[in-house]
Amino acid sequence: MKHLIITVIGQDRPGLVETLSDTVYQNHGNWLSSSLSKLAGQFTGILQIEVADQYVGVLSDALKQLDALQVQVVEEESKTLPTSVVHHLLVTGNDRSGIVKDVTAKLNQLGINIHKLKTHSDSAPNWGYPIFSARFQLELPSSLSIDYVQEELEKIADDLTVDIDEN
Repeated sequence: MKHLIITVIGQDRPGLVETLSDTVYQNHGNWLSSSLSKLAGQFTGILQIEVADQYVGVLSDALKQLDALQVQVVEEESKTLPTSVVHHLLVTGNDRSGIVKDVTAKLNQLGINIHKLKTHSDSAPNWGYPIFSARFQLELPSSLSIDYVQEELEKIADDLTVDIDEN
Protein backbone atom coordinates (compact mmCIF):
# COMPACT_ATOMS: atom_id res chain seq x y z
CA MET A 1 0.00 0.00 0.00
CA LYS A 2 1.09 3.54 -0.76
CA HIS A 3 0.28 6.68 1.13
CA LEU A 4 -0.39 9.77 -0.97
CA ILE A 5 -0.31 13.35 0.20
CA ILE A 6 -2.73 15.37 -1.92
CA THR A 7 -3.15 19.14 -1.97
CA VAL A 8 -6.17 20.78 -3.56
CA ILE A 9 -7.23 24.37 -4.16
CA GLY A 10 -10.12 25.86 -6.10
CA GLN A 11 -13.21 28.04 -5.92
CA ASP A 12 -15.32 26.91 -2.98
CA ARG A 13 -18.72 25.44 -3.78
CA PRO A 14 -21.25 23.12 -2.13
CA GLY A 15 -20.53 19.41 -2.64
CA LEU A 16 -16.79 19.79 -3.19
CA VAL A 17 -15.76 17.57 -0.28
CA GLU A 18 -18.26 14.93 -1.35
CA THR A 19 -16.83 15.02 -4.89
CA LEU A 20 -13.32 14.56 -3.50
CA SER A 21 -14.32 11.74 -1.15
CA ASP A 22 -16.32 9.97 -3.87
CA THR A 23 -13.39 10.21 -6.30
CA VAL A 24 -11.06 8.71 -3.68
CA TYR A 25 -13.54 5.92 -2.92
CA GLN A 26 -14.41 5.13 -6.56
CA ASN A 27 -10.69 4.81 -7.36
CA HIS A 28 -9.87 2.38 -4.53
CA GLY A 29 -8.44 4.92 -2.09
CA ASN A 30 -8.91 5.07 1.66
CA TRP A 31 -9.16 8.60 3.14
CA LEU A 32 -6.91 8.55 6.23
CA SER A 33 -6.70 12.18 7.34
CA SER A 34 -7.20 15.70 6.08
CA SER A 35 -7.24 19.37 6.84
CA LEU A 36 -9.73 21.34 4.75
CA SER A 37 -10.52 25.06 4.89
CA LYS A 38 -12.17 27.93 3.10
CA LEU A 39 -9.74 30.82 2.77
CA ALA A 40 -10.75 34.03 0.97
CA GLY A 41 -13.44 32.20 -1.00
CA GLN A 42 -11.10 29.41 -2.04
CA PHE A 43 -11.38 25.79 -0.93
CA THR A 44 -8.00 24.53 0.24
CA GLY A 45 -7.04 21.16 1.54
CA ILE A 46 -4.42 18.58 2.23
CA LEU A 47 -5.29 14.91 2.42
CA GLN A 48 -3.51 11.68 3.28
CA ILE A 49 -4.86 8.78 1.24
CA GLU A 50 -3.93 5.10 1.32
CA VAL A 51 -4.18 3.18 -1.96
CA ALA A 52 -2.91 -0.13 -3.36
CA ASP A 53 0.17 0.24 -5.56
CA GLN A 54 -1.70 -0.68 -8.75
CA TYR A 55 -4.26 2.12 -8.26
CA VAL A 56 -1.88 5.03 -7.54
CA GLY A 57 -1.88 6.26 -11.15
CA VAL A 58 -5.62 5.76 -11.62
CA LEU A 59 -6.46 7.69 -8.45
CA SER A 60 -3.97 10.47 -9.24
CA ASP A 61 -5.39 10.89 -12.74
CA ALA A 62 -8.99 10.92 -11.49
CA LEU A 63 -8.24 13.60 -8.91
CA LYS A 64 -6.43 15.77 -11.46
CA GLN A 65 -9.50 15.59 -13.75
CA LEU A 66 -11.81 17.23 -11.20
CA ASP A 67 -13.28 20.46 -12.58
CA ALA A 68 -11.87 23.79 -11.38
CA LEU A 69 -9.47 22.24 -8.85
CA GLN A 70 -5.71 22.41 -8.83
CA VAL A 71 -4.46 19.08 -7.48
CA GLN A 72 -0.98 17.93 -6.59
CA VAL A 73 -0.23 14.34 -5.58
CA VAL A 74 2.96 13.25 -3.82
CA GLU A 75 3.86 9.78 -2.58
CA GLU A 76 4.68 9.78 1.12
CA GLU A 77 8.22 8.75 1.97
CA SER A 78 8.03 5.61 4.08
CA LYS A 79 11.08 6.16 6.22
CA THR A 80 10.95 4.92 9.78
CA LEU A 81 11.57 7.88 12.02
CA PRO A 82 12.43 7.70 15.70
CA THR A 83 9.47 8.35 17.93
CA SER A 84 9.41 11.77 19.49
CA VAL A 85 7.33 13.73 21.92
CA VAL A 86 5.08 16.32 20.33
CA HIS A 87 4.42 19.47 22.34
CA HIS A 88 1.40 21.73 21.86
CA LEU A 89 1.80 25.49 22.11
CA LEU A 90 -0.66 28.34 21.80
CA VAL A 91 0.92 31.68 20.91
CA THR A 92 -1.24 34.83 21.14
CA GLY A 93 -0.51 38.50 20.75
CA ASN A 94 -1.51 41.72 19.05
CA ASP A 95 -1.73 41.03 15.33
CA ARG A 96 1.03 42.63 13.28
CA SER A 97 2.92 42.01 10.11
CA GLY A 98 5.79 39.54 10.56
CA ILE A 99 4.57 37.71 13.66
CA VAL A 100 4.55 34.30 11.93
CA LYS A 101 8.02 34.97 10.50
CA ASP A 102 9.38 35.98 13.90
CA VAL A 103 7.99 32.96 15.75
CA THR A 104 8.93 30.40 13.09
CA ALA A 105 12.43 31.91 12.77
CA LYS A 106 12.96 31.48 16.52
CA LEU A 107 11.69 27.88 16.37
CA ASN A 108 14.04 27.14 13.48
CA GLN A 109 16.95 28.77 15.34
CA LEU A 110 16.24 26.41 18.26
CA GLY A 111 16.20 23.37 15.93
CA ILE A 112 12.52 22.67 16.41
CA ASN A 113 10.45 20.84 13.80
CA ILE A 114 6.89 22.14 13.27
CA HIS A 115 4.43 19.29 12.82
CA LYS A 116 1.35 21.45 12.54
CA LEU A 117 0.54 25.15 12.54
CA LYS A 118 -2.92 26.69 12.57
CA THR A 119 -3.27 30.47 12.75
CA HIS A 120 -6.18 32.79 13.23
CA SER A 121 -6.77 36.52 13.68
CA ASP A 122 -9.85 37.92 15.42
CA SER A 123 -11.03 41.23 16.74
CA ALA A 124 -10.41 41.40 20.49
CA PRO A 125 -13.60 41.69 22.54
CA ASN A 126 -13.90 45.06 24.31
CA TRP A 127 -10.84 46.53 22.51
CA GLY A 128 -11.58 46.10 18.82
CA TYR A 129 -8.00 45.62 17.64
CA PRO A 130 -6.99 42.31 16.09
CA ILE A 131 -5.52 39.49 18.19
CA PHE A 132 -3.39 36.85 16.47
CA SER A 133 -3.28 33.26 17.68
CA ALA A 134 -1.24 30.31 16.46
CA ARG A 135 -1.56 26.69 17.55
CA PHE A 136 1.62 24.70 17.09
CA GLN A 137 2.48 21.03 17.33
CA LEU A 138 6.25 20.91 17.79
CA GLU A 139 8.94 18.25 17.92
CA LEU A 140 11.79 19.38 20.15
CA PRO A 141 15.36 18.10 20.12
CA SER A 142 15.95 15.94 23.21
CA SER A 143 18.40 18.51 24.59
CA LEU A 144 15.76 21.26 24.68
CA SER A 145 13.13 21.81 27.38
CA ILE A 146 9.68 23.10 26.52
CA ASP A 147 10.03 25.70 29.30
CA TYR A 148 13.12 27.14 27.59
CA VAL A 149 11.21 27.32 24.30
CA GLN A 150 8.42 29.22 26.05
CA GLU A 151 10.89 31.71 27.53
CA GLU A 152 12.60 32.28 24.18
CA LEU A 153 9.32 32.83 22.32
CA GLU A 154 8.07 35.29 24.93
CA LYS A 155 11.20 37.41 24.34
CA ILE A 156 10.05 38.14 20.78
CA ALA A 157 7.56 40.79 21.90
CA ASP A 158 6.16 42.15 25.17
CA ASP A 159 2.59 41.36 24.12
CA LEU A 160 3.29 37.75 23.07
CA THR A 161 1.85 35.04 25.33
CA VAL A 162 2.93 31.41 25.01
CA ASP A 163 0.82 28.70 26.65
CA ILE A 164 1.85 25.05 26.83
CA ASP A 165 -0.86 22.44 26.45
CA GLU A 166 0.27 19.25 28.17
CA ASN A 167 -2.31 17.07 26.38
